[in-house]
Amino acid sequence: MKSRVVIPVAALCALLGAGVFSWWKARATSTPPGPAVTAVPTPGGPAPRVGAPAPRRAAVPAASATEATPTALPPMPGSLQDTEEDGSVQVDGSGHLVVTPDLRRLFDYYLSAMGEEPLSVIRERILASLRAKNLPAAAMEEAVRLLDDYLAYRDAARTFAANQRGAELDLGARLESLRELRREHLGPWADGLFGDEERVDAVSVERMKLQQDTTLTPEERERRIAALDEQLPADYRAGRDEALRPLRQQTVERELVESGATAEDLRQHRLATVGPEATERLEAMDREEEAFKQRLAEFRARRDALAQSEPNPAARQAAAQRLLFDSFTPEERLRVEALDAIDAAAKAP
Repeated sequence: MKSRVVIPVAALCALLGAGVFSWWKARATSTPPGPAVTAVPTPGGPAPRVGAPAPRRAAVPAASATEATPTALPPMPGSLQDTEEDGSVQVDGSGHLVVTPDLRRLFDYYLSAMGEEPLSVIRERILASLRAKNLPAAAMEEAVRLLDDYLAYRDAARTFAANQRGAELDLGARLESLRELRREHLGPWADGLFGDEERVDAVSVERMKLQQDTTLTPEERERRIAALDEQLPADYRAGRDEALRPLRQQTVERELVESGATAEDLRQHRLATVGPEATERLEAMDREEEAFKQRLAEFRARRDALAQSEPNPAARQAAAQRLLFDSFTPEERLRVEALDAIDAAAKAP
């Protein structure tokens, strides 16, 4: 369930998200992503396999990985309809399961429907997905054991979260408690499911401490933060840099314009940084943005005229709503409402 948030913050997030996504869309190439690998050998050295888990109470009754008569499943729940399965399953050259975050994503894809259908049905859906991948017998048995261990961990994590409400624990202590809980229920294979995430969390905690350390000079703080970032997983760093690149590009372009750069200067900068095809798309988006601003100005002028000519508040509101619907697409209406909220917040005392 979506929670209520302060309107100006939501509005700002909507605008920022729309702007960054639009810039990324303009820059993106047309090459489609390749299909997810479901069962592949693991290159290089040994990878984590499912071992004997620590004793625990299974969240649901365990079932054989080679059930002859799988349970008939109802239609997919509404939240999963018209979506593609997330995650993947990997197997090494010996036919054993390789435990990766992608396997956890597969489990979580189906578990996201909790509340729409019973856990027993969700578990059967995951088993059906695993069977459809035609895994080797050993990998299939390991995947089922890991699934039940993971369900037990999730149940324990919910209990832990409930018990910690109001407790005086800092973020680092909470994360360490979760780390121990994962190893209690998943053994060494917790590293395969959560290792990268835990490394990111650990760096985030240390970054927070550095940001709050008033004894450091700005230069020393930046140096230590840069050293911390080197500890992040390479894939995470690459993804973060790619996500931040549109914001950096927008910042540089804004600074260029504010310093007096001409349209040709901006074009040459784009050609040098993102290439000719993305430059053309960005220029087309600039034209669309100017057209939107013009339509927004006209809409607001007509809405202001309505406020002067229609004395009845209900009729005035209805007329303004019709004008909004007639003037903009559904996506544009969200942006107009966000801009209105920001303007209202700026004018508030």
